[in-house]
Amino acid sequence: MDLFIASNRQLPIRYYRQEAVWIRRGGNIRLPYLTLPFFVEVEIKNPFYLSIIRDYIIDLQQQYKQTEIQILINNTALFATMHEILSHRQQTHHIITIHQL
Repeated sequence: MDLFIASNRQLPIRYYRQEAVWIRRGGNIRLPYLTLPFFVEVEIKNPFYLSIIRDYIIDLQQQYKQTEIQILINNTALFATMHEILSHRQQTHHIITIHQL
């Protein structure tokens, strides 16, 4: 998997076939920074479509008054890009932390 998204809220699954982005339920995986109860695995073939992940997180935040989200990323380049994209999305009641695996 390219990245994992964990949250204190239920996370929807999504499939974007045209863009080759799959957000699906995670299996039984033990990751060091994964401390929230709900998570999805994200597979993304082209980093150009990271905006889909940003929009996914924004949609989740708009559904709830308070969220906590953890993002775990394997790739260094993806990590830097996601950190830059989401650093502007910090809100008072919505916590986002990004970790590199």
